[in-house]
Amino acid sequence: MDHLTRVQRAIDFIEQHLREEIHLEAVARAGGLSFWHFQRVFRAAVGVTLKEYVRDRRLTSALIDLGSTDRRILEIALDYQFESQESFSRAFKSLFHRTPGDCRRRGITSIPPASKLRITYDYLDHLYGGITMQPKTITMREKKVVGVAGRFISILSPDKNNDVVIPRLWDEFIQREGRIVHRSGAVNIGLCQAIPDDQPKHPEECLYVACTEVTAFDSVPEGMSAHVIPAGRYAVFTHKGKLDQSLEHTYNYIYGSWLPRSGEELRDAPDLELYDERFKFGSDDSEVDIYIPIK
Repeated sequence: MDHLTRVQRAIDFIEQHLREEIHLEAVARAGGLSFWHFQRVFRAAVGVTLKEYVRDRRLTSALIDLGSTDRRILEIALDYQFESQESFSRAFKSLFHRTPGDCRRRGITSIPPASKLRITYDYLDHLYGGITMQPKTITMREKKVVGVAGRFISILSPDKNNDVVIPRLWDEFIQREGRIVHRSGAVNIGLCQAIPDDQPKHPEECLYVACTEVTAFDSVPEGMSAHVIPAGRYAVFTHKGKLDQSLEHTYNYIYGSWLPRSGEELRDAPDLELYDERFKFGSDDSEVDIYIPIK
């Protein structure tokens, strides 16, 4: 099953359950991917996060109900899984720039609804037609790494805090990296992986480790942690330029345009960012390699 089909199946699942409680992990299962990978694929292919898409489609269906039925606003709000009429009205006005009551009085024909998407290659070309990036494919041996770990909310989420959390992790790592024994080379690695399902977390929260490769796990400094990056295949992309919003564009291109066309399947393993001598913080001449695990 290709990735466009997976995303479309997830969208169809959402449409069938708009009036029910929707667990985001269940949507990922409907698409046939782990939630860790699916949230990235969905965000890149659709242009909004999974959570945002569910909200917007519920509000659109509620808008239609407002215009075609005489049901009470509170009843419609609860039917579409909003906790109260107040929370429904806030979300409704944020999307449509009118209150539900105003829409009912004045009619809904002038409001463009958020329609159900059909994910096609033409649609992806519209999103990413200006970006072209071809990876190299490598098979990487197992790596042992030691570094500073912390949770962050993904760059692909509207609640993202990566721009706050990740620089702090690197600042702490750089201050303490001299304490790491058995270090292998001068290359630093940014490791990003899923948080186990049995641990409480934000739906789009990940674990980031600012780290470096070591030959052994003896004497891991206090406050640091050891991790094993499993051996396997990776598609390696080179992001050129600053680590600003353009990095988000690179990730969206990878998951939203390259992956659906590549014929490759994602593998349950960490994503990696490799910082070697080509990396120049704050410079347009900087380069960072992004490793995407594939089967």
